[in-house]
Amino acid sequence: MELLSLLAIVNIILLILPFVNSDTKAVITAIDGFLTIFFLFDFSYRFFTVESKSHYFIKNWGWADLLASIPFYWLRIFRIFRTVCIYNLLQNYGTKRVVTEFRNNRAQFAVYIVILAVILVLEIGASLILIFESQSPKGNIKTAGDALWWGYVTITTVGYGDFYPVTFGGRLVGVAVMATGISIFSVFTAFIANSFLSPRKKKKEVAVSKTEDPKTKLAEIKRMLDEEEKVHADFKARIEERIEEMEGMLRG
Repeated sequence: MELLSLLAIVNIILLILPFVNSDTKAVITAIDGFLTIFFLFDFSYRFFTVESKSHYFIKNWGWADLLASIPFYWLRIFRIFRTVCIYNLLQNYGTKRVVTEFRNNRAQFAVYIVILAVILVLEIGASLILIFESQSPKGNIKTAGDALWWGYVTITTVGYGDFYPVTFGGRLVGVAVMATGISIFSVFTAFIANSFLSPRKKKKEVAVSKTEDPKTKLAEIKRMLDEEEKVHADFKARIEERIEEMEGMLRG
């Protein structure tokens, strides 16, 4: 979601720039509308899973997440708040913990990586193919819809053949999109196969592996020593108090 939010902000900047042609802006607008589905799902998931909905909606900028999920041009600026909030969440969660989660759940993370990669390749490929093909009199890819459709069937290596590049630059873009699409789905297939074939880790094994971290062990030992010192200090204080009482009784 952090990367998708950054992509959405980049798209906003591209839509404002005057030298970006109208065809490319049409592609960006279409991709941006598709991104709102992910933003709306993310907001709904957070809102219905948090303990305090009012706290999330008001103090944690939930209202900004909702406005950023609405596909209106002047509301896109609220996606900046999404980026800041998600960045703070990542800081609290910890980069090292994110990397560990990725290593332990590579197949699950592969789904998110594929979605992000497909969106990036689709946006870049469709924008570039329009630059070359829209200027050619023999070109058949003239609109943003044509470019996005061509990009999607090319990424998936289906290739219906209803739209195809005729210029040298367009064909180079096609080669790059096809090669990227094959790589993306090959990696995705390998991760999914690995998730099904590799044995599942038991919860006990996972718990043991977590405690094998030297820093965690050291912190646990220090905590145990502190607790042990507190117990001995309390016991010593009670013994000394009892001795003083007995000495007082003997004097009397």
